[in-house]
Amino acid sequence: MNKLFSEEKIWSIYQKHVNKSDDYYKKYEKLPLNLNNKSWTWEGKDFPRVWCLLEFQEWLVKHNIGHFNKVLATCGNDPELEFITYDNIRFAPYSPPNHNDMHTLDLDEKDFDFILFNQTIEHLYNPFLSISNLYNHTKEGGYIFTSVPTINIPHMTPFHFNGMTPMGLCVLMESAGFEIVELGFWGNVDYIKYIFETGNWPDYRELMRDGIITNERDKNAQCWILAKKNL
Repeated sequence: MNKLFSEEKIWSIYQKHVNKSDDYYKKYEKLPLNLNNKSWTWEGKDFPRVWCLLEFQEWLVKHNIGHFNKVLATCGNDPELEFITYDNIRFAPYSPPNHNDMHTLDLDEKDFDFILFNQTIEHLYNPFLSISNLYNHTKEGGYIFTSVPTINIPHMTPFHFNGMTPMGLCVLMESAGFEIVELGFWGNVDYIKYIFETGNWPDYRELMRDGIITNERDKNAQCWILAKKNL
């Protein structure tokens, strides 16, 4: 599937999913450290993954999902796996250029009701082809979740091809046939300056100012999405 988008459709996606209220940017600025009760600790982790994980937990509750029959994941260390339950899981680690390449993904199982792949799209030279392959491996009514940098320092070069804006991530998913369920994003100037000045990714301790970590409008550094394959 490869949809063409009218100007009206693009504006509709923007208004529904991307144009957030001021409250959105403030909801986790006072970081609820007490919620981190799993083994994936926040210290030493790229901070946007923390906001992403908090929203992932929030969305599971909001949409009354969290237990799946068959899960496909590209990384066994993704913290989101700790917040779901499943009967079966299959790992297809993505390690460019050849191992389980999403550009040619064709597994014998094509009925996964949840697919998880984080921090991968920037390493795909043809994201649409790869997401289309994942669509073909998703059961009708199944969900897919991913996060991706919008702005990042080069890493895993030469297999670092792109970044993705929140709007771009929405259109990519809908182009492949998925329906957007939720979209989130985070970023601020301190983070963007830090990664380019140090060549590394800060955790929350480097970004906290007077007890808060701001999420600044139009300063997106990473985004994430929960999407669904319609029945």
